[in-house]
Amino acid sequence: MEGNDLGEATAVQGDPGDETPPSDVPAAFAGKDPRLTPYGATNLGTPPELLANLDELTVPNDRFFVRSNGPTPIISPETWRLRIGGLVERELILSLTDLQAMPGRTLTAFLECSGNSRSRFVPTAEGTAWQDDAVGNATWGGVSLATVLDLAGLRDGAVEIVSQGGDFAGMQRGLPLPVARDPDTLLAWEMNGEPLPLPHGGPVRLLVPGWGGIASTKWLVGLEVIDRPFDGPWNTDSYVFYDADGTALGPVREMGVKSIIVAPGTETRLAAGRQPIVGYAWSGWGRIARVEVSTDGGTTYEEARIVRADGPRSWVRFEHPWTAAPGQARLRSRATDEAGNTQPETIPWNARGYGMHAVQEISVSVVEPELGRGTS
Repeated sequence: MEGNDLGEATAVQGDPGDETPPSDVPAAFAGKDPRLTPYGATNLGTPPELLANLDELTVPNDRFFVRSNGPTPIISPETWRLRIGGLVERELILSLTDLQAMPGRTLTAFLECSGNSRSRFVPTAEGTAWQDDAVGNATWGGVSLATVLDLAGLRDGAVEIVSQGGDFAGMQRGLPLPVARDPDTLLAWEMNGEPLPLPHGGPVRLLVPGWGGIASTKWLVGLEVIDRPFDGPWNTDSYVFYDADGTALGPVREMGVKSIIVAPGTETRLAAGRQPIVGYAWSGWGRIARVEVSTDGGTTYEEARIVRADGPRSWVRFEHPWTAAPGQARLRSRATDEAGNTQPETIPWNARGYGMHAVQEISVSVVEPELGRGTS
């Protein structure tokens, strides 16, 4: 459990404020599917159509969206270290080998950027104009954060755990102790059975299932136990809901119940007749209990069939048979979780465009079969 503190690192630079698609993908994105949508120099979105025909409930690593707030550090797994300090009985410096010797835990969980679907807000909210493309589902492997905290020994008065990212010194975010001690909050070094890829925080990241992605610190190099709510900018300014009057309403936490349709795609042209409606649903508040689909713009809904599920932290895949008649059709999906939360028709506007989970509507054109030629 000894060694250098942070490991040897270099950084693939990117301007986190640049909203212009780059002319090429940074070296850190090598191996990513070229069909992903670039947002600036450090972010990639997963077009929903790439999710329509997945063989598994999880999104392959090469198709998984990427969100980074700064440069991408390249940290060697062999020299990576995690420092644990603050209100602990024993300060620790752990290697990846140390973590992997602890009791492991694996779970399937969705991960959603706090600003996913921001482009749906009217008027436009500030920030990256994500479509419905900053969410994914993966099987994560690692060790419960609680196991590591128990090894260090928490002292009386512990309130929050501050995670330190290896991308830049200011990347720190506080996590309430009860959430940190949830067995599903992980120090993850594996994603879909592979070593955690560099763009997703490898060698080790924090994973806080159900919370906005900002809570799941990438390239984790430090944990500090403190006796108060953390007042750093990533808790008190960035990733905070502000209403139209500029009033701070609180930080991003659990993500609301949500669903999206991935097939057919919006503005597609379909042949009349039997057409499957396919999508995914998830919630930061618990397991998805029901998904409903409307083919008339929300006037009526019918219950869809959940065809794949993998525990309360995972999204579900739903399907609904639809006999499409010629004309314009407005398709919607609406999810309800086990806590009784139902996806709303609208949500209040907020200045940063966080937490968009209102019902999504897509429009399609249905034509006679001899004119439709399937989809286009």
